Parts: sequence; C-alpha cells; structure tokens
Amino acid sequence: MTKTFKKIGLLLATTTVVFGLVACSSNASSQSANESTRTEVLSQSHEVIYEMNEVLKDNSKELRLTSQKEAEKLYGDSKELSDQIKLTLFNWWGNWQPDYESWLKIADGLYAENADITAIGGEKQKYSDYRVAMKSQRDQFDMEMGPIMNITVDGNTATLVYYMYLTPKASPDTTFSMLVTEYNTFGEVDGKLMVTDLHLYTDGGGTH
Repeated sequence: MTKTFKKIGLLLATTTVVFGLVACSSNASSQSANESTRTEVLSQSHEVIYEMNEVLKDNSKELRLTSQKEAEKLYGDSKELSDQIKLTLFNWWGNWQPDYESWLKIADGLYAENADITAIGGEKQKYSDYRVAMKSQRDQFDMEMGPIMNITVDGNTATLVYYMYLTPKASPDTTFSMLVTEYNTFGEVDGKLMVTDLHLYTDGGGTH
C-alpha cells in the first residue's frame, strides 16, 4: 500500500450529485435533507486509503487486494463494531469480481435478504429486486470497481467513497468513470453482520 491509513478532512460540500444510471434521486424536500446529511458526514475526518489521483481502472484490482490485506492486519483481531464493519467491507471489495455470477455469490453474503437498496434509478428496492436489476445492468455494461478511497463509520453506518468504471458493451472504447458515495447501514441477521440498508450516489461520470 502506498500510504498507511491516515486522517484528513474531506470536504465535498460542493460536489454535484447527478442522479441516473446507478444513482439515487428524490423529491426536493428529501433531497435537501439527504444533501445536508451527506455534507455533514463527508466533512468529518475520514480514513484515507488512497488519494483520487492514485486510482486508475487498470490498477483497481491490485489496490483492492492490497487494501484487503492491510485491513486484515488492522482490524482482524478487533471486536469493535466499527472495525468489524470496515473489515467486512474491505474483504468484500477484495473478493469482488466483475462477472454477475461471482458478484451474486459475495453479494448474498453482504446484503440481508430483506435489505432496502436505493441505488439504481433512485427507486428503493428490496435486495431480491436489486439482484435482478444488477443482472440487467451487467448485460449492458462491463464493470470495474476501484478500491475504497475513504471510509468512516458512525454507529452502525459506514460511509465510503470509491470509483466505479462502466464500459458499455455496445461501445467498448468508451468507459465512464464515476465517483461513488455509499451509506451502508449494518445489522445482525441470523448472527451475521450484514447490510440492511444501502444508499448509493454517483456524480454520473459523464453518462448524462
């Protein structure tokens, strides 16, 4: 890993959130509330794993795996909820694969069966419906996931920032690079720590 985990202030108050392909949308009042919460959370101190200029599509897998190993060293023996949440997410990122069937195997272990997912088209879905929507997306796009660049845990909710790369199968020479912010709320389901609510926002990556 090029940098050890360190603390910085990440100010994204001026970030424009574009809602679309894999982005959330809402009415004016709820959007205002969401933006306020988002700004408050993202202006707090974060653990930085990689700076934005260090992350490329081509080195994403290598960086994900490096982060996974580092997280195991840092959090593997901890019983703290925040550390367990971080370890869960870094392990998931390290195990992530681009094909749908491989994604499904690890996603079933992260998201609770009745989890609420707000990620595609701005509509809240149950995880079972989200699985179907992701199949449709993967049929149209090749995907690569950048490493977690920033993460913070407040209570049982993790906020993280990363890049997602989408390449249309109909236009393989074009790749959209999206900056993504996720809120993952965890709960204990049948004795296992799982995501029970996910909200995902992107900057659109030029898809609009």
